[in-house]
Amino acid sequence: MFVRSLFGITFLLLCALSVNAQSNSAPSFPSDRTAPPPSRDALGSPEQELLDRAVIRSEEASHRESLERAKEGALLGAELRETFKNQKTLGREALKKLERLEKLARGIRSRAGGSDDDDILENPPRDLETALARLAELSAELRKHVEKTSRHVVSTAVIEQSNELIELVRIIRTFTP
Repeated sequence: MFVRSLFGITFLLLCALSVNAQSNSAPSFPSDRTAPPPSRDALGSPEQELLDRAVIRSEEASHRESLERAKEGALLGAELRETFKNQKTLGREALKKLERLEKLARGIRSRAGGSDDDDILENPPRDLETALARLAELSAELRKHVEKTSRHVVSTAVIEQSNELIELVRIIRTFTP
């Protein structure tokens, strides 16, 4: 009798262990399977998320800065053209604006991924009035391109226009005493 009860208890324990093992294992039908929750490693660490957000904020701030530079550059280009139309010369203030415009164009080019480029302008302007008109048009076009360009894109048009604007400033300096 003792052997039979020991055998019965052992049998019940094996059945209980078998049921428990089946409930912990994956379901037998594919349609019943659910994806396990992602592990902490798959989501990334909180520190990495903070770093990623900081990078995004920095890129957004840099893009806003480029937009502001382009707006200021377009304004300066128009002001320089108007100053020359009214005075027929470029004074000290206008030369400072020209220098500021060159600095803005360099900043935009750098933000867009460009570097120093010594390209020579095709069809350079022959006089100061034509050069300033072209400068105003180009700075307005550059503003439009910067506004259209996402912070995720490297725009060759922005880089080329910035280079052209910088070269145009150099040419204008040769016209002024």
